[in-house]
Amino acid sequence: MTNLSIEDQLRQERSEIWSRFADAAKTDSMAPDQICQQWSGAADLLLRHAFDHCFSNQKIALFALGKLGSSELNLSSDVDVLLVSQEDSAQGLSALRKFQKILTERTAAGFVFRVDFDLRPGGKQGPLIPTLDQFKDYYGNYGETWERLAFVRLRPIAGDEDVQKEVLAFAQKFSFRKHLDFTLLEDLKTLRSKIQVHYWERSQDQVVDLKLGIGGIRDVELFTHALQVIHGGRDLTLQVRGTTEALLLLEMKELLPPEEAKFLRQHYWNLRRLENYVQALNDEQTHLLVLNETHPEFVMQALPNLKFDMLRCDSIVKSLLGEAPKEISLEEELKRTGLPDQDLQELWQEILGQEVLSRNKGRDELSRKAFLGAFLETLQEQKGDIRRGLLLLKDFIGSTRAKASFFALLLREKELLQELAWLFGHSPYLSRILCNRPELLDSFVYRAQDKHSEDLGTLLEELAEKKLLSEVINGSEYLEDKNLQQLTANLTSTADSVATTLLDALKKEYPSKLRILALGKWGGREMGFRSDLDFIFVVPEEPVEIDYKLAKRFITRLTESHRGGNIYSIDMRLRPSGKAGPLVIVQKDLEDYLQTQSSAWERQAYLKARWIGENTHGNLGFLDLGLSSAELDELERIRTQLLVEGVHPNLKYSEGGLVDVELAAQTAVLKKKFKPSSTGTADLISALEEKSGVLLKNYDRLRQIEQMLQLVASESLTELSPNHESFHALALALHLPPQELLNEVTGLLSANVALLKELDPRRLPH
Repeated sequence: MTNLSIEDQLRQERSEIWSRFADAAKTDSMAPDQICQQWSGAADLLLRHAFDHCFSNQKIALFALGKLGSSELNLSSDVDVLLVSQEDSAQGLSALRKFQKILTERTAAGFVFRVDFDLRPGGKQGPLIPTLDQFKDYYGNYGETWERLAFVRLRPIAGDEDVQKEVLAFAQKFSFRKHLDFTLLEDLKTLRSKIQVHYWERSQDQVVDLKLGIGGIRDVELFTHALQVIHGGRDLTLQVRGTTEALLLLEMKELLPPEEAKFLRQHYWNLRRLENYVQALNDEQTHLLVLNETHPEFVMQALPNLKFDMLRCDSIVKSLLGEAPKEISLEEELKRTGLPDQDLQELWQEILGQEVLSRNKGRDELSRKAFLGAFLETLQEQKGDIRRGLLLLKDFIGSTRAKASFFALLLREKELLQELAWLFGHSPYLSRILCNRPELLDSFVYRAQDKHSEDLGTLLEELAEKKLLSEVINGSEYLEDKNLQQLTANLTSTADSVATTLLDALKKEYPSKLRILALGKWGGREMGFRSDLDFIFVVPEEPVEIDYKLAKRFITRLTESHRGGNIYSIDMRLRPSGKAGPLVIVQKDLEDYLQTQSSAWERQAYLKARWIGENTHGNLGFLDLGLSSAELDELERIRTQLLVEGVHPNLKYSEGGLVDVELAAQTAVLKKKFKPSSTGTADLISALEEKSGVLLKNYDRLRQIEQMLQLVASESLTELSPNHESFHALALALHLPPQELLNEVTGLLSANVALLKELDPRRLPH
């Protein structure tokens, strides 16, 4: 070999390796995936030798695409390659001509590879060796859907490492978007149709096109890559090149049913086995299997099920692409809503006037109209507030800037469309969150969060999104199931997670033993919509400067404005001495204060104390103090100041309302020196003993109604005014006639008043 030219060395080596794998393919003595993987590895080495010989010391990199990129090269395939240079170079073009000649020239010793350079910026009309700037400009401004799919398998083989890194980083952003993009499926539908037309033109009754046939190799690859591109921007683990690995991950992440994933893997490699076989016969780039010819036993055994399996594959691919949207008359849909003509015209003109943003307006305008029609129909079926739902939809479309990807996503994800219509028809509060942050729809689909970033700025945005997403997800579920305990537990869990994540991140810069003692609804694990975080900072010993810096930074980061507002509003007035008290307090000092100096109302508040990130309550050593007659009188005075008398019932501040019950329960705990098992209101109410079960049931119902009111009202309300639009929205959400709802709330408040007269220690003789 040493006396041979580089060209002849490569040809001879290729011939020897190819013959070995061809024999294995013809006799089925090696699994097809092993053949493809090992043949790909050999191709890498041959290409690397040729590249190093031609492009030494040049700022150029060589990449593989297609089946070589995924290390699944078939025996007689072209090799799809891409060259990218740091900058224009006449030397590079000279080296390219030499590179092509070494690989493609046929001699008596054969050839090395058929090489395809067409997968480059601009295709056949583009520069043979694009520069980095040309590469980024083309794909940043003109890249097509099929190119995004092709770049899933982009893999560096040789050349300058800096160029490799830049190309891969850009290609990753080009292929995988953070936000779901279902418009690519519409493009894929068109691409697949073109492939099938080509297939039917060349197919015959006794010939199967293993690659381009319906349900063939190309279908499996397009299907797999489409799912990777749709979901891979948010889940980086899906950014893999191999078909088998991708299908396994899609199954593991429940993006593909197990039986479909298993079938597609088996079907794909059965086709690849047959493809290797037909190519091994004459080293030809063919994908056609002639059925009525004589073949080895392993091929004949595969034939009876081949067409059935290809049809099953076709069915799975269609399930992803879906049916094309049909033209509809939105005027007719709007008329069926029963809105006044003037409102119809205004809404129609404004919604329709928000022109879809797309390069393919004909296709995407059809999707938009189909979505709007489906949305209206769903609003009617769900019996929500149709006019309000349409007004919110108008705002939502405006906030998305009418991007085609949102319409394609919502039209395809039927459950998401139903949930969106449900929210817009029932909850202005949740709808405003989505109008302000439409990108949350992606996470709403997944019902999951990304892993937290190490970068603090990014982390803060993630935590803000986590809080908003929690409200949207849990609010959507609460509108349907009205499960108060599940709602408050989930919202509290989110607050705990956000606070601990932020504190841990800040402690990397400000090492400290500072802890958070939660109070109020947060401490009681009873967070609701629009809830503040009540808490104080506690340290084990005298605080130092770094403790104060950490506390101030935590407050700033939690309350500063992000997209969609701050993460949480906070309330720290319950620290000893109120607003004038120290920002950080020593734990022993806090305990001493509660034991010796605190007022009865402060001890009441600290019944809700809970350490965040820990399973222990705050120190309740003050419970053995009890309450004096003077303190009971003071608590009764505070009670009368807090309660309001109005024409309309107030869920929180009317006598017998939420605040009245909570304070009565807390008073009973202190008076009886009762030790509750948790900081929750349910356990505190149990201190009232007799009839506490009835009181708790009434309290829970009032809180359930109060939380529903937060969702259906445009602002934070606790008063029920029969003439206010929020009251009618509340009745609609609770599926009650307005008068029946009013009667129920009035009855609950009256019942609580009667019970508390018997049970509240503040009003009993003392």
